[in-house]
Amino acid sequence: MKESVAKKLWVVAKPILQKEKNGVGRPEFSVYKAFKGIMFVLENGCKWRDLPWYYGKPSTVHGKFMKWVRSGRWQIIFESMRSNYMNETDAFKNWFATDTSYSKAPYARFGGKNPTDRGKRGIKKHLIVDSRGAPLVVSAGPANQHDSKTLLNLLRLARSFSNKQLSIVVADSAYDSKKLRKESADQNFVLHASTNKRRRNDLPMIKPKGRNIIEATHSWLNNFRSVKTCFAKTAESFTAFLQIAAAVQLFRMI
Repeated sequence: MKESVAKKLWVVAKPILQKEKNGVGRPEFSVYKAFKGIMFVLENGCKWRDLPWYYGKPSTVHGKFMKWVRSGRWQIIFESMRSNYMNETDAFKNWFATDTSYSKAPYARFGGKNPTDRGKRGIKKHLIVDSRGAPLVVSAGPANQHDSKTLLNLLRLARSFSNKQLSIVVADSAYDSKKLRKESADQNFVLHASTNKRRRNDLPMIKPKGRNIIEATHSWLNNFRSVKTCFAKTAESFTAFLQIAAAVQLFRMI
């Protein structure tokens, strides 16, 4: 990651991560140094103990990261960048795409055996993007959970920040279900999914345009090695890395 990107993102992150100094007790470890160390781990996928010395003691930086995970600070940073992006973008406000991407997760307690990868332990990254491919909603779950199981929660999150007008969400054939269409309609979304020929082989094949947009977004996020391969043990830690990566991508798209 370019130093300029980290510095500019720090402008958004600083008031969220940095607390007021009260002059009592030991001086707090540099929040900016910890922030840069976390960004280094995110980009390079290294173990915390392999963090270069100039970022500070690895246990201290990791401690800061986990403190901000538990307090929801990374989610606030992501939501702040999303708000900034949506105020500046010219993307369609009522068109979205959703899909998942698989990551190996050798240590993840929340992972599951991937049925498409010889039962190896893995996780899935769930996204909702806009017409430019901006990651607006991110979440993670086990690899053995069907994609459709997370759709409603993703749509609820999308509806929480988007307008209340009728919106279109395009998806692949994993979401081709009458039940999902009805449940999506209850959230004021029109689900436009590819035809699943295994379920409905009597219907013509439908392939909604724009599904490839989200594939590019997954590729962008996979440039961060801690996202491409899940080395985190908990869903909260990995989701935080995913949120930071998405915040960086949103910053680059403004």
